Amino acid sequence: MGLKAQTVPVMIASNVAYANITCIVVSPIVITKIQDMRFGTIMQGKGTIILPPDGSPPTSTGNISVGNSNNLPSVATFEVTDNLGNNPNTVRMYTEYTITLPSTDVILTSTTGTSTMRVSNFTSNPTSTEKGTLVNGLGQLSVGATLYVESADQAIGQYTSAAPFPVTVNFN
Repeated sequence: MGLKAQTVPVMIASNVAYANITCIVVSPIVITKIQDMRFGTIMQGKGTIILPPDGSPPTSTGNISVGNSNNLPSVATFEVTDNLGNNPNTVRMYTEYTITLPSTDVILTSTTGTSTMRVSNFTSNPTSTEKGTLVNGLGQLSVGATLYVESADQAIGQYTSAAPFPVTVNFN
């Protein structure tokens, strides 16, 4: 008699695992300009005007100076909020934020459109290397910069930027 081939059933092992899906919706961070940056009235000359972000008086280099007038220098100021109101009992997911300042020059053009100056080296308070902190959902941010007057005979007149400069804040 011959041997009969036997069929061995093959068992395939399987198993199932399940995962939940979650999501947290947070209020977006909001930054609102309170005040524009002004270098004030400067006396004709060559040099720089440094506008510190802490609101202290500007300093100058070269033979340029900030004059006294009704057009006093001021830093740009912003309000930063978590958009949840200022109730101290509100549960907040984030209270710290990072700051990104312009990394390229901003060009100021005279009202006649023929002369320019540049602004760069933007600095902030709190600094862009620190984190800003919201207290009860609110924070203040101020920004200063350096104005470069590269010609001793810079054309007299009012100068302004063609567009506002960007300041970005992000929750950590």
